Amino acid sequence: MKKFSGIFIFLAFFITTTAFCVELRKPTKADTPSFSGDNQVQLINTKTENPIRVLVVDENNNPLANHKLIFRVINYPKNAKNFKILNTEVITDSTGIAETHFKIGDKEGYYEILVLSADNPYAKPLLYTIKAQKKSWIFFIIMGLLGGIAIFLFGMDFMSKGLQTSTGTKLRNILHKFTSNRFLALIAGIIATVIFQSSSATSVMLVGFVEAEILSFTQTLGMLLGAGIGTTITAQLIALKLTDYSLIFVAVGFFLMIAAKKTVTSNIGKAILGFGFIFFGMFIMSEAMYPLREYPEFINLMLRLENPFLGILIGFVFTALIQSSAAFIGILITIGSKGLISLEAAIPLILGANLGTGMTAILASINTGREAKRVAFAHTLFKFIGVIVFVLFIPEFAIFLKKITPAASNEIDDLAKVLPFQIANTHTFFSLFVAALLLPFLNIMAKLIIFIIPDKKTIEEKFSLKYIDKSYISSPALALSLAKKETERMGETVKELVSLSLVPFINKDEKIFSRWQILENESDFLKNNINKYLISVGAENSSPENLNEAFQIMYVVKELEMIGDIVNTNIKKHAEKFITQNLDFSEEGQNELKILQEKCLKQISRSIEVFNEVNLEKAAHVKNKFKKYSALAEELERHHYSRLIENNPKSISSSEIHLELIGLLNAINRHATNISRILINWNSQKN
Repeated sequence: MKKFSGIFIFLAFFITTTAFCVELRKPTKADTPSFSGDNQVQLINTKTENPIRVLVVDENNNPLANHKLIFRVINYPKNAKNFKILNTEVITDSTGIAETHFKIGDKEGYYEILVLSADNPYAKPLLYTIKAQKKSWIFFIIMGLLGGIAIFLFGMDFMSKGLQTSTGTKLRNILHKFTSNRFLALIAGIIATVIFQSSSATSVMLVGFVEAEILSFTQTLGMLLGAGIGTTITAQLIALKLTDYSLIFVAVGFFLMIAAKKTVTSNIGKAILGFGFIFFGMFIMSEAMYPLREYPEFINLMLRLENPFLGILIGFVFTALIQSSAAFIGILITIGSKGLISLEAAIPLILGANLGTGMTAILASINTGREAKRVAFAHTLFKFIGVIVFVLFIPEFAIFLKKITPAASNEIDDLAKVLPFQIANTHTFFSLFVAALLLPFLNIMAKLIIFIIPDKKTIEEKFSLKYIDKSYISSPALALSLAKKETERMGETVKELVSLSLVPFINKDEKIFSRWQILENESDFLKNNINKYLISVGAENSSPENLNEAFQIMYVVKELEMIGDIVNTNIKKHAEKFITQNLDFSEEGQNELKILQEKCLKQISRSIEVFNEVNLEKAAHVKNKFKKYSALAEELERHHYSRLIENNPKSISSSEIHLELIGLLNAINRHATNISRILINWNSQKN
């Protein structure tokens, strides 16, 4: 009995030890992503492009040749047909690897293949998964990617607005105090960009500060460097991969936003909701792009991006298109989390993204003043200098980042876990590097930029704003009252233009045209600045009442502009013809035109008064006056026809221009009346 017991113990020991002598592994290869063939994505009814490979090693990790493996399909989509393993039994080669191909069936879904050792039944088996797609899978990837980007950008915008409106005027006061020196300005730029979630938004705010003479141009440079650092904090948050909790943020933010009684709490809820949308958008992008992990063409494209100049170009163009470097970095992090890109390829893309956000600022400043152009140019110049220096050290920097955030192994899954943090760190270190490089030389940089974009006096710059002040934008009620005062100024300018409208017909003096042009230019200057100001006020999350008032002001500005255009375009054309052909009006006709002109001036004055006082009774009075003035215009036309019948020579020669002027002066009356009419219409809708 003892003899058999000893034999049993020996066999048990032999079986136990030999069970671990053979190990099946999924092989890897540095230059071939997914070398094992696991998690491939293929079209239905096709053979796998990459073979399914299995590595067999002994207890010393040495590859085992001539080891027999068995491949079996253990799971497949319901009702799938025509799928099969081309070779179900394979012997390992001299490198210990056995491989076979799999023909996918006619149904999309997941096919699972189990690999067993025929020579050692105690070796742990391996499971391989093949995903089958229809031919339209690329379309769904693009749709998912675009939809994810849209939700991501919406979340960025929503969070930004929530943070901005919850901070309000206090932020501006703090930033103004913080810019007393370049180091505090740097901190102020970081704070502002964390709140605005956009370095471009910070740049726009700085332009407003400079134009309002709250800050000097040199002070804004420190904040621009801080803005570059502040925008990287978003990337660091994205790298934390909070996608699994995105809908929790969406739910909490939504209920805070709709249930909060206080505006501040509601705005905080809006920011949380936007934060949730950012990660939900990333989740959608991540799921959509997962099949690309095994798509050879995409993998080859990602490998080509390790060429720094190509990577910088693609990052630049893509960021300029979506208008957000943070969004592009978020997409990169999503791609990296799926193991679809290497760090060496990601670094040039990040450099290009930084250049792209600078170009966005340049485009936004095309129709702005010199100070705005300087701020935008400085933003771009700083990024450009950083990229030029940084691109020389990409390989060394990649090694440095890998030491800071090392991967557990060279397996794709392990690399994918740390790559999001490496990408976020690249973005942060680049901005820190640019700040450290340029902060000591800001005064020199300011002089250089002013030299490149010098002060330039234009006709428009001779005019100035008397009431509008950008520092009051955060207080919509006060800002709107200032805009109204500036609109009244525009009304006086247009009124003067109308008062001079008959001068060339009476005195035949062409010099008056230059005065008309100056008044028209001033009117256009006021129109452009009033509208820009009102748009800025509207962006401050104003109430519906304030937005309606802003619309009324913009409507009044439009009507005043049209009156100016009638004089300096339509009436001017007839005046030039009148002078060239040496025509004359009859004395009666000239007096009638003066009477109609006087009615126009009165109507403009009444409407501006209605606009200022918001008086509905006076508005109705203006409307009634227009009916009388229209009837007067018809009566004056009849008088003119009577003179034609009497063969008055002056009336006959100037008849066409005379009738045109009556119509144009009546049109001025109509536009002036519209200023009062908008008040009546708005109040009727309100009630």
